[in-house]
Amino acid sequence: MGDTNDEIEDHSEGLRERLWGSSSNTDSTYLPQVKPDCKPTLGQEFASIDDVQAFYNNYAKEAGFSTRINSSKKDKETNEIYRKEYVCSKEGSTSKGVRSETKRRRGISREGCTAKLAVIRSKTGKYILTVFVEDHNHSLATPRKVHLLRSHRNVTDVQRVLYKQLTEANVPLHQQISIFELQAGGIENIGCIGKDLYNYESTMRKEMKGDDADLLFEHFTSEKEKNSAFYFEIMTSDEDHINHCFWADAISRRGYSYFGDVVVFDTTYNTNRYGMILAPFVGVNNHGQTIVFACALLGSETTDSFVWLFEQFKKAMPSGPPKMIITDQDPAMTKAIKQCLPNTFHRYCSWHILNKFSEKLNALIYRDYYRDFQKCIWESYNMEEFDSRWKEIITKSQLNENEWLQSMYEIRSKWVPIYVNHVFSAGMSSSQRVESCHAFFKRYVSKKDSLVEFVVRFNRALARQRHEELHADHIDINEKPVIKLPFAMEKQMSEIYTRKMFYKFQEEFWNSLLYTTELVNESNDCYMYKIKREEECGSRVREIVVEKNQNFASCSCKKFESEGIPCRHILSYLSKMKINSYLPDHYILKRWTQFVKRDKVIDEIGLEIIDFSNKSFLLRRSALFELASKVIDHAAHSEEASKILQDNLHQALQALKLVATSEGLTEKNDVVQHVYNEPLMVRAKGCGKRLKGGKEKTIDKTNEKSRRCNGCGKVGQSHDKRNCPLLTNRPSGVEILVSAWLSSRPILKLPCSSFCSVLDLCSSFFLLCFPAGVGMSTAC
Repeated sequence: MGDTNDEIEDHSEGLRERLWGSSSNTDSTYLPQVKPDCKPTLGQEFASIDDVQAFYNNYAKEAGFSTRINSSKKDKETNEIYRKEYVCSKEGSTSKGVRSETKRRRGISREGCTAKLAVIRSKTGKYILTVFVEDHNHSLATPRKVHLLRSHRNVTDVQRVLYKQLTEANVPLHQQISIFELQAGGIENIGCIGKDLYNYESTMRKEMKGDDADLLFEHFTSEKEKNSAFYFEIMTSDEDHINHCFWADAISRRGYSYFGDVVVFDTTYNTNRYGMILAPFVGVNNHGQTIVFACALLGSETTDSFVWLFEQFKKAMPSGPPKMIITDQDPAMTKAIKQCLPNTFHRYCSWHILNKFSEKLNALIYRDYYRDFQKCIWESYNMEEFDSRWKEIITKSQLNENEWLQSMYEIRSKWVPIYVNHVFSAGMSSSQRVESCHAFFKRYVSKKDSLVEFVVRFNRALARQRHEELHADHIDINEKPVIKLPFAMEKQMSEIYTRKMFYKFQEEFWNSLLYTTELVNESNDCYMYKIKREEECGSRVREIVVEKNQNFASCSCKKFESEGIPCRHILSYLSKMKINSYLPDHYILKRWTQFVKRDKVIDEIGLEIIDFSNKSFLLRRSALFELASKVIDHAAHSEEASKILQDNLHQALQALKLVATSEGLTEKNDVVQHVYNEPLMVRAKGCGKRLKGGKEKTIDKTNEKSRRCNGCGKVGQSHDKRNCPLLTNRPSGVEILVSAWLSSRPILKLPCSSFCSVLDLCSSFFLLCFPAGVGMSTAC
């Protein structure tokens, strides 16, 4: 064994000499071996102090050590550096005092190395190398590890620009590192490590701290300068902290003028570092897609906060308040809507209410009667039927004393379909559309975002959403829907409705052929018809009332009033009246047509709201970027082409600077004018540990009962792998290891006491106790 160790030491020494050269004292001195042109020499001159640092750092990279600045002296009159000294990063020594216990444990890197380089400034202005100590008292890094040394790691300007772009695209930092690795051809060629990028990210956040509110104001002001139709408002506290902010761009305001008859509103959390509450106003366009009318960040969810928000919404939107607004049952929200939107029908989200049945009713009653409640709510023919069915279920289930059900019945005119379908709702009965919108935006934003980062990422998500609308418009222009029936009315509506709405109309038109129409009553003002499905027993009979003066038919199902699409019953009546060639105009709701967005939109002061945001600048930038990409792709194939492109770009840059100076296009001052303070941390209703309802508690109990033991594999047991009865009689891990080891080795007899003491050792030490190839057994 001793010969083997000597051989390894001789090999290590030979390898050290081949890599780093010999030295007079191999125990304490290491002499770097580098190319002659990389090695500093006394009297060497440099044009600037930056050239000195670059040269010595390059030498250190070739040699295998890291550098740092040790001292720098300046002339008091000229403030110019006249002497500077660079040393090895292991120069000096670490304080020998007792270090405090911290979570971050740093090793000792200082070893008293004397390697250094110093320069002084001559009368000619150049820097002359006066001191150069070459020897090191520590081993030097191998070529594979040089890129890990601190002075050779740096986040370049190109990487910073790419980091900013990828961050705006919501690419996590660990994935950005993978992109840098692919670009550089290996992780060792990036020029920095992951820690440096995380530190750079932290530095950027710290630099923004204190200016975040002002940067948000500057961003909104800049958007206002690009397009005067951009609207924003910021509310502050007495100490100028931002409490609330509201904004809506030109596209959103135009969208509201076309599709703002129904608004869905809800709040969500965890979208920014201050905990401010995201509150978007959402609607549905002519393709049935979700669109955003406006957005706000709130500091609280009080009635006063919502009043301020709804007042700003009314000011920003060009065509008056909506016909209907759908929200949850938040009391503060309800009170604010009643105060600010008195003429708007306030509908409660039916999904939230139905979801609470499982929490407000015990498990047995919920199991036996929930389906009855559902049928009562969704299938009641009229209000009288709903009231009678509801009372019947309450009596049958003995829920007369249930306060929650009583309160839901009292507000039935705000959520039960048969009570609210007389008001147009664009086919929406819940706030799930805005909740899906929340989920969509949260794929782009993070709870770590500053206000400016949030707005930038929110706008990216908004652009993606709007592109889907653009794609749907494109399909309507270039693709025609398939027509099923040879009727002129179907062809007419295929050219008027958007494709999504046409298919809804087509389904109603197809089913209308299965119904019969019968006149049952006539008065001076109207006709009354009964519409029934042919050859189907027990089918629901619908009533059609036709006003004689206006020749307008309304159905008891209220589909046209609530969704804006003629129902199959009205279409069946029109067919009986031989109106098959066209659909009268009063049955065509303009918001569902392809041409709804052609009208001009005028704001409250008479100015037209147009989607214009400095398009000439964006077009120029896009064209230049496309040209630059083509040039770079051609130049990257050869060194000569790359050199030509670099020289020409440097010349072009100098010429552009002269043009910018002559035209007064100097760079803006980076100093942010202080106007607002950052928001205080918000503790919203949705944060913190919340109380669980009956449904969640039942699920938790069920999960506890169905816990599976990974030892025996049984489900629903009170034990786990740590105390499984099946495993208590099994041999320990060391015993299994010893048994397996003994079965494959020659036998060496040992006393029982010696063997038992070995069993007390862990498996890792057991292999070190006995030489390889030797087994053992007890000899009791």
